[in-house]
Amino acid sequence: MQVAGRRDFLRIVAAGAATALVPGYVRRAAAASGPTVAELRGGLLQIAGVGGNVLLFRGTDGVAMVDSGAPEHADTLAALVDERLGGASVDYLLNTHWHLEHTGGNDRFGAAGATIVAHENTRLWMSTEFYDEWHDRRYPARAPEAVPTRTFYASDPQPIEIALGDERIEYGYLREAHTDGDIYVRFVERNVIAAGGAVTVGRYPVPDPATGGWIGGTAASVAKLLEIADDDTLIVPDVGPPQRRAHLEAELEMLEAIRNRMEERMHKGRSAADMLAEGITADFDARWGNNAEEFLSKAYDSLWWGGRIRGTI
Repeated sequence: MQVAGRRDFLRIVAAGAATALVPGYVRRAAAASGPTVAELRGGLLQIAGVGGNVLLFRGTDGVAMVDSGAPEHADTLAALVDERLGGASVDYLLNTHWHLEHTGGNDRFGAAGATIVAHENTRLWMSTEFYDEWHDRRYPARAPEAVPTRTFYASDPQPIEIALGDERIEYGYLREAHTDGDIYVRFVERNVIAAGGAVTVGRYPVPDPATGGWIGGTAASVAKLLEIADDDTLIVPDVGPPQRRAHLEAELEMLEAIRNRMEERMHKGRSAADMLAEGITADFDARWGNNAEEFLSKAYDSLWWGGRIRGTI
């Protein structure tokens, strides 16, 4: 695959977003609609345009990849990874959650021998046929080679570490954030965190209540990432360019404010449609995009379904 010229990664998805460009962030475009590859730090690559963001790192003791893009891009991603690695294989594939935009290439890399690492809940969703109300879709069980082979549980208190030469890769649970199987992946020496669906750019972080996500869990997970990150950390969202710590602070402020507003109105019998009509997200829409209706609907469901509304109705 030939890659053309170098240029700054200039665009953030949100209209009017005030997020600053990360210094030194460069992309190489294969084509206008093709994948892009950016070196973040010390050989750690971000691959965009294949579904969810993918991270690829080759250490002296092996290769690790975070997420595997969407199914329709699996061939493109596999060819790109093969080119970048010169034919070497991926040793560890870490899935931030089960959604197809992030696990669509698992089949290819699992069949090639990669150890697929995830939370146990992600393995359960991927190995079971189920109906997802959010997407109005029935998901079949994934092929055996796509299913995680190394998992951990919510009760595991400390992050787990993989050592690849000069890099330590930590991963830990983000409890009931975007789904009930979310994890973060931290490249310790390079100070980069892959946050999966818990962090978004230019649009609201929509919880998936059908598979255990909820707005309070998303907020708690962002707060956890803030404890891990410092001012120099690059935080890689589900889609889009990496962000700084200030983006996490803004997301947490937004989530807490919207949850408070929602619960206040739920105590008064308001529906999600009522809240949308009242414009309870209006002061955040410029930064977080145009999916307020979907965000409010799923956040509302996540509060009702789990009985998580604070106070007594």
